[in-house]
Amino acid sequence: MNYSIPALLFSGISMFFNGYTIRYLNLSKLIRDFHNHPDKDCNIEAQILNFRLRIKYVKWIQFFSVFSLFLATLSVFTIFFEHIQTGWVLFIFSIISFLISLVISAMEIKISTIALNISLKDGGDLRCN
Repeated sequence: MNYSIPALLFSGISMFFNGYTIRYLNLSKLIRDFHNHPDKDCNIEAQILNFRLRIKYVKWIQFFSVFSLFLATLSVFTIFFEHIQTGWVLFIFSIISFLISLVISAMEIKISTIALNISLKDGGDLRCN
C-alpha cells in the first residue's frame, strides 16, 4: 500500500465533516430561535429533550469524523516513513471511525425527523400558534 490510498479519505471525510458542521450550526440556530419564542410550542419538554439528544449525537459525529481524519493523516505519515503495517492498521481504524460517524449521523437524522413530528403533534391547535 502506498500513502495515496489513505489520502483519498481526506476529501471524503472533510466533505462530511463540513456537512456535520453545517448541521450543528443549523441546530444551534434552531435552539436559539426556540429559546427566544418558547411559548409558540405546545411540546416544550419534548422539544428540549430532542434538542439535547441531537446535540449529543452531533458532538459524537464530529468527534469520530475528526478522529478518522487524524488517523488517516497518521496512516499517511507512517506509510511515508515505510512503516507499512502500522499504516494499514491506522487506515483500518480510520475507516471504522468514519463508519461510526456515518451510523451516528443516520441516527441523528432519525431523531430530527422525530423533532418534526413533535412540532406537528399539536395538529394545528390555534392556541399553539
